[in-house]
Parts: sequence; structure tokens; C-alpha cells
Amino acid sequence: MLFLLLISQKYFGYSHFRPYQKEVIEKVLQGRDCLVVMATGSGKSLCYQIPPLISKKTAVVVSPLLSLMQDQVMSLQQRGIKAEYLSSTQSNKSVSCNAEKGFYDILYMTPEKACSLSESFWTNLLEAGICLLAVDEAHCISEWGHDFRKEYKQLHLLHDILSNVPFVALTATVTEKVRNDIVCSLKLREPQITIGSFDRTNLFYGVKSSNRFVSFLDELITDVLKYTVNAGSTIIYCTTIKDTEQIHEFLRNTGIEAGIYHGQMGSKAREESHRSFIRDETHVMVATIAFGVGIDKPDVRCVIHFGCPKSFESYYQESGRCGRDGLPSICWLYFFRGDFLRADFYCLEAQCGNQRKAVESFMVAQKYCALGTCRRNFLLEYFGEKSASACGNCDNCTRPKRERDLSRESFLLLSCIKLCGGNFGFNMPIDVLRGSRAKKIKINKFDKLPMHGLGKDNSSNWWKALGGLLLANGMMLTDVLYCIIFFSVSPDGVQFLCTSNTAQQKPLMLAMTTEMIEEEAVDSSQRQIGNHQTFTSLDLYSFTEAETKLYNMLLDTRMQISKDNGTTPYAICGDQTIIKITKIRPSTRARLANIDGVNQHFVATHGTMILETISRLSQELNLQLNSVVTTVHIQSSSPKELQHSSWIKPKKKKHSSWKKPIKVNIVAWRMWQTYGLSFGEIANWPGRAVPIKEQTVISYVLEAAQGGCEVKWVRFCKEIGLSVDIASQIGTAISKVGARDRLKPIKEELPENVSYGMIKAFLTMEELGLSVKQALSATSSDGQPESTGNMDQNHRHVESRPKKIQKVHGHGLASTNVPEATEDAMMREKP
Repeated sequence: MLFLLLISQKYFGYSHFRPYQKEVIEKVLQGRDCLVVMATGSGKSLCYQIPPLISKKTAVVVSPLLSLMQDQVMSLQQRGIKAEYLSSTQSNKSVSCNAEKGFYDILYMTPEKACSLSESFWTNLLEAGICLLAVDEAHCISEWGHDFRKEYKQLHLLHDILSNVPFVALTATVTEKVRNDIVCSLKLREPQITIGSFDRTNLFYGVKSSNRFVSFLDELITDVLKYTVNAGSTIIYCTTIKDTEQIHEFLRNTGIEAGIYHGQMGSKAREESHRSFIRDETHVMVATIAFGVGIDKPDVRCVIHFGCPKSFESYYQESGRCGRDGLPSICWLYFFRGDFLRADFYCLEAQCGNQRKAVESFMVAQKYCALGTCRRNFLLEYFGEKSASACGNCDNCTRPKRERDLSRESFLLLSCIKLCGGNFGFNMPIDVLRGSRAKKIKINKFDKLPMHGLGKDNSSNWWKALGGLLLANGMMLTDVLYCIIFFSVSPDGVQFLCTSNTAQQKPLMLAMTTEMIEEEAVDSSQRQIGNHQTFTSLDLYSFTEAETKLYNMLLDTRMQISKDNGTTPYAICGDQTIIKITKIRPSTRARLANIDGVNQHFVATHGTMILETISRLSQELNLQLNSVVTTVHIQSSSPKELQHSSWIKPKKKKHSSWKKPIKVNIVAWRMWQTYGLSFGEIANWPGRAVPIKEQTVISYVLEAAQGGCEVKWVRFCKEIGLSVDIASQIGTAISKVGARDRLKPIKEELPENVSYGMIKAFLTMEELGLSVKQALSATSSDGQPESTGNMDQNHRHVESRPKKIQKVHGHGLASTNVPEATEDAMMREKP
């Protein structure tokens, strides 16, 4: 045990093992086959990296992707470990010769390469010494897995040559059926099966549903800016190549440097995009699942799924690429109602024998989207792990509970599904409840059913959300026939119906989903668009201002070291280690080496540069060296709304009634201020269901100005026709009325040509301490109108010409010259 820890400390800087690591390492050293199922970020790799360093024999690691192998080789080399990879793209011809002689501690290769190597290669390597053959991402071997690779099926043939070498299969995501398939396919001999917890406690799970109010692209911009501000990275997974390209273009056109990765790109373009991301040259990656298996970047702070994934296993695997270093990170899933119509597509693309399984897994993902209860518990239970209580770190656990007795509505929906014979999807019974007299309703005589029209008070989306909730709570069943999904009532649902009737139902308390709450707010005109909370679990390091400066400087130093060495920043050392160094501020190599996560190679190679940075900055910032910190606590913040990147809260003035701009104000303001659209163009924006008044748009921009957004007042006044003369008339009218809280009395004192918009603008500018005369005389040095407002100079928004980007219409994306995408009702009239 002590020797294992010494090796771990020397090469990896770890003074203790994580759960199950020591047990697996010991079994491998004893020559035992192993199946290791542990969550992403739990340290599976150490299980095959320690044995070769102890036995002085080569560990062969089969990995599915070349880019992944290259990353891991670079990282190991930075720790002083002799590592290399074999592939058809390996330009160094001596690698194969050295590998055959057992020169390397760890040798990576793809499954194709492993199966194509000559028997003499394996015989020579066996004579030199092999301590294990590891199969990473082993779920790829199973046809029941979500990333099946037929090449993995041939790996068992190596057993004939390497009969006395232990095989180690490792994966993060498998059900019991997949585990059994891995053991059989690899022909593991009485393997030690180790299953760790699937619970990633540092990850926050949240779901956002599409509706007529929320522009997903606007939300996306907010989230991306929020989670990359502290040097973290974000991955945005899209379900189609088209969405990937359009989201990427949208981000680039709004000033966010993002990479792109999908299967139709050339190999060189994919490699460049991947390298740019892992080296922190770009912090955002928009990708399909082609940017998938084994992405080993530890500082991904946010993973966003733009659309419901095709299987729940793939969702867990992809979201698991977030927060691998153990720091608080967040996983958002944006889903659209149209996503759930894709089951037939996912079914048809699956192999014939697995079509039902493909749809069933997709339906689990749909249940996850519809949950009103703890998302983490749902995830853990799916993989066979029980959790006693709510996690407190998902959107459902952190928002105020909105439980309601939904017995009547549930009775109506379940009864309607039952009377429809269970031969339809959601649309038919919901159309019946909402009183539709469509041809298909009349043909089936469903308009004669007793509940026809009884559900017209709720929207179609509300009923679909309830259906998802009942499905998640086991009161409904799904069936698949010819790739079509049918819904029926489960035994629990039948029991509920038996104990209820139209007049009286057994109480059924269910947690309302966000989508249901939003849909109800539409009908009651109570929705507060700007109050949509974004729950996060961002890391709080408890840094002082001086420590923050030192931390950022150490990140810059790490980046410079990585560039000098042609490797990735996290291969030098992880964010966790940088945080600890910032807190402790060691003055000597010995003290630096004592910090958990710092290995000997790091101290010997980069210690001088790191210590010089610490010494210089600590002196400048008056920070004490060698701070006594027994444990560095990295806390999760309580869920809260972070400020939108395009505005900051101004200093309050005596007569100021500052208020935070809501999303609809920000969207209108950005379209006018940044992209130069007129109030009329915004009001009659293409694709809007109903045009709105120009006065409404003017009000939105003024409210954004009250919230701190800068406004080009010269242009504003000229566009609405507010002159110094008219401003003088408005001032006189206000003095005559003697009050400014009601606009109508002021308007009645003014000529017809003075609009409410002019009055509002006058009052807003006065409130901001700016007269119309001052505004109209303000010009920049080049003669252009000067932006004024309460924005800090360092946060001024840079104007750019309108660019052709994308906007959302339902789930699809369509080209438009309007620079900001919004849903129709986001810009609707205020009541």
C-alpha cells in the first residue's frame, strides 16, 4: 500500500487513492482480469497507469480515438512517464521498433491497430514484458451500448497470444446487460467486477424547455458567456450537423470564438478544431456526438445539449465530460417538443435487432426532460443505484416546490388515452380534450367521448408536459411498433382510474414542471419574462481580490508553459492544483512538492517559473507566502441568476429607480443599439405572428437604459423626433401638471405631434441625469453619435454591422438578417 502511494505521489502528485482504485490496481498486479465501471472523473485511468510503473513492464491501452490517445500521451510525458501511441498516422518510425522492445511504460493504440499488428510484434513485446492490456471505453464493444464499434469485437483474439496477460476493461456508462456483453465479448476470465458510484456530486443538472417566450439562442449566449468567464470551457452538443453549423455561426457572429466539430468535416479540420479546444485557444466547442468518446479535458465547466439526446446513456456519457477535475460544473439540456417526434429516425438508424432498444432509451431521455422531481435520483436509479434523498444540486431540487393536486387533469388525460385504445401518440387524446373537431377526430367518433372539450382551458403543450410527468411517474406506458411510439395506461394508471370518476378523483400530488408553470402563466398573463431563474453550481474559491490576480497570473503562466512544451494547459497541472497553489503560495520547491496534485516532474521542470511568479506577485500584492491552509475548500454557490453580460448595475442616484432589464428588453435593445435596426423594423420583425407597436419597442429600449444599458441618444432622439424644442414643451407640461408618475395628464397638455414615447424618453433621460440638449450635442471625435448611459467604460458594447445569423422557428433554424433570434411572443405587447 505504501509503495503504491509513493508511486502515485511521485508521478501524479496524489497522496491518497480514490474509492476502488487501490483494489483494482492490486488485482491487476496479481494477474486478474478486471471490469471497471466508474463515473467519468473518478480516476479509472490510474488503474492501468500505476501497474506498469511498479512492474517495470509495458501496459498496452486500446483507445477508440487518435486525438484522445495523443492527449493522454502528452499528459503522461509531462509527468515523466514514457508513453507513446501506435497508429497509421504515427510519423516517428522508431516508435514501433521501441514499442516492440518494451521501451515504453504505456503504449496506446486503436482497436484496428491492435488487431492488425503481426503476431511477432506481440511475441516480442511479450518477451520484453507486458503487465496488462487495457480496453478503454469498453462499452464500445457491446451492441447494446450507445457507441458500438465493430472493431472492438476482434480484441478477444489477442487472448490466444497474450494468454497470461490480465485484460482490464474500463467504462463509465453501462447497464447490467452491457456489462455482461463486455465480459462475454472480451472473454474475460473470472473477472473482478468493480462498480463505483455513478453520482457526480460536483455536477448540477438542469433542463430548459422551449416555449413561445424564451429565445433559446439568447439563453445560449447568456449561458456560454457565464460559464467561460473564469477560464472554463463549454461544449454544446447538437443532435444534427445542420444545427451544429448554424449554432456555431450564430456564436461567431455574436462575438464568441467557438470551434466546430462534426463527422462531415475533413480529418485535418477536425484535428485542428480539437487541438484548439484542448489547448484553450478556443473555450467553446459546438459539436455533434462525433466529438465524443473519451474527451479528456478536465476543466469543462458547462455541457449544453441543444436538443434531447437520442439515448439516455449517451446523455450521461456526454454530460460526464463536464467537471472531470471535480470542480463545480453544470449540465444543461435544452429540449424542444419537436425532439420527441424523432423517435422513428433514431429507430431506423439503429440496427434491426436493436430498434426497440433504441426507442426505449430515447423515451427514458424524454422522461428525464419531463421530470418534476430530482433529476440526479432519476439518473442514478436508471443505472441501478439508489439514493435516499433529493440531491439539492439540480434545477428541480433548488427551485421553490410547486406541487399541486393534478388528479382531475390526470383523470381526464388517462381516461382519454384509455378510451382512444392506446393506439395513438399524445396528439390524438390531447386534441380530444381540447375539443378539436378535426377530420381524424370525427372519423374515429372521438368527438362523442364524454371528455371531449373538457381540457380546453389548458394549452396543448401543457397537456403534453402533464403526459410526460405521468410517464415519468409510472402511470403511462410506451410501446413501439414499426418505429412508431404508442402511449397506453399502465397498471398504476388503471388503478388510479378505478378509484376515481368524472365527479371525484383520488388526490394526486405532483411536482409541476417549469413548462407547465410557464404555459399556465401565458393564459393568466402572469408570466414575468425576466424572472426566469438560471440555477447554477459555479465554483466559489473564496479568493480575495489579490488572490484572484495571482490565480489569473498562474493560469497565464501555465498557458505559456504549455505553449512552450507543445502540450495542453491541463497536461501541465489541473485547475484544482492551481487553486491550491494560489491559496498556499509556496516559497520553495519542497513546499511546492508537498501540495496535493503536484508531481515531481512538474517541480523539477516548471517549479522555478511557478515559484518566481508566486514570489513576484505576492510581493506586489502584499500576500503572505507559505500560508497555512490544511484544506482548500471549493464550495458550490447557491443557485442564483448571474448578470447578463451586456449590462451591469449602475450606481443608484438619489432619484433613480433602477431595475434589472428583463430578457425582452435586452433583445430589443441589442437589435436597436448594436445592430442598427430601426424601431419599425423591430416591431415588424419577419416571422412574428402579430406585429407590435413601435411605441412598445421604444419602451423596451428605455427600460434597458434604466437598467444600465448604454444608448445612442442622438440617434434615439432623432428617430423618435424628440427635439430640444419638444423637450422644452414636455418640461413645461410636467411643471404644469405637477406630477410625473402618470403620462396621460402630461400628454393632454401637449400638442398632438408629441407622442408618449417622447414623454417616456424625456423622463428616462432626466432620471439618468441627461438633458435632451446635452444628448443631441454629444458627438464622438469622428463625428458619430456618442453612446451615453450608466455603463462602466470597460463594459461598453462594441457596435458592429448587422451580420447574417440564425434564428429559431420552433426547433429548426432559419437564416435571417435580423441579428438576434427571439420567439414571437418575446416581443409581444404588454397588457
